[in-house]
Amino acid sequence: MCVTPPGYVSVMMVEDHTAIRQMLAAFVAAMPGFHVVAEAESVEQALAMAELHRPSVVVLDWMLSGRSGLGFVRDIRIDPPPRVLVFSAITSALAVREALAAGAKGYLEKTAPFDEFKMALRSVAAGREYLGASAKRLLQQEAHAAMRLGAGPALTNREREVLRYVAEGLGSKEIADRLALSTRTVENHRANILKRTGLRSVAQLVLYAARLGLIDAPLAYLPEPSECDAPLSSQPAA
Repeated sequence: MCVTPPGYVSVMMVEDHTAIRQMLAAFVAAMPGFHVVAEAESVEQALAMAELHRPSVVVLDWMLSGRSGLGFVRDIRIDPPPRVLVFSAITSALAVREALAAGAKGYLEKTAPFDEFKMALRSVAAGREYLGASAKRLLQQEAHAAMRLGAGPALTNREREVLRYVAEGLGSKEIADRLALSTRTVENHRANILKRTGLRSVAQLVLYAARLGLIDAPLAYLPEPSECDAPLSSQPAA
């Protein structure tokens, strides 16, 4: 077990790219008042290392070998739990919200300069929340979009039903089966929803459905970051 000098903040680095992890570890180790106690490249290894070394702060990549690093935040069982700074190449409002909802204390993009990384690490170590400039901007843009969508046009009861199922991830055929409608009718309702609201993506529809109170847990149904801006066809099926 690596012993942290008195008065120092113990840090664990969790990153699956060896060169990046070692570079960050060396950088943090050179910061006054910080001591790197462990490195890990997977969620499983990080959980084991955390049990052994009890770090005060964990610098965590969002994606580790194809698996979300947030599994570490959700599954960690040591007391007190470490404060987590997510340091990721993924920049989307969804990623930031999921990280904070899981219990992360900060979120910083890998495009940030080292000076900002130091600022973020010190803030999280002190128990303060830290969001990088890009993360703040994304959340602000999403909040503004939600406010605009909340004042959108009224939908018919049937359109609200269709919207709810779309927000839950169902396709037109599945929705048609649920509502005892034809697939063409469902596609027409989808087209009308898009026309009435002016929305263009799955993420926007989910947000709109949440604002209307049609879904209870929007975080669970939001698409992956790569899908957030995927356009929806407003053309009815042939």
